[in-house]
Amino acid sequence: MIKSTIVLSCSNIHKSFSLDRKAASQFHVLKGIDLEINLGEIVSIVGASGSGKSTLLHILGGLDRPSQGNVSWLDQDIFSLGDDTLATLRGKTVGFVFQFHHLLQEFTALENVMIPLMIQGTSLKDSEVKAAELLSKVGLIDRKHHKPSELSGGEQQRIAVARALANNPKIILADEPSGNLDSVSSRQLHELLWELNRTEKQTFVIVTHNEKFAEGSHRVFRMVDGKLQKLS
Repeated sequence: MIKSTIVLSCSNIHKSFSLDRKAASQFHVLKGIDLEINLGEIVSIVGASGSGKSTLLHILGGLDRPSQGNVSWLDQDIFSLGDDTLATLRGKTVGFVFQFHHLLQEFTALENVMIPLMIQGTSLKDSEVKAAELLSKVGLIDRKHHKPSELSGGEQQRIAVARALANNPKIILADEPSGNLDSVSSRQLHELLWELNRTEKQTFVIVTHNEKFAEGSHRVFRMVDGKLQKLS
């Protein structure tokens, strides 16, 4: 039996926010979360809006620090690192897809996918070749010279997925990726993510309030009262 590789893990994650300037009152959002994500699996986290799903995802991605607890990427305790070192490691390890695509409006689809490659030091020529390959994977190579304003919402989100894949991340964290799409575009995005998992063995953690979108995941959790309940 082949031992599974844990890509991401967290233990005893707590997160509280102050409700007033004096921090006398605290809102306890996350209440001791433990989770391990294995290489090549899709894990979905469902739950009501405001339940803490996005807060957890931001902590798992190193975009926010927990009030208590640890997060590791491939056995590296990420919050033991300085901000600059963590940012560099994040760029090589984690890809992000958000509800709002956050594409740069002045750049073409191809250029948007090239940007994370160039930030990591890839040459202009190699970045262009890799970005074109990724746009082909998401079915948008014929739209590579279009700017975001010339693309549909579903197309923009596909480009965001291609951008997330740019630096061959070990894991992609997706925060309500279909939340701003119509039903047809949502289904197409769903099919794309599952296809990338099958063909590229890409690992995903997907936060969503859409339980139908979560169907087909290897594991599904529900966020309830600051904790994760395993559904499947």
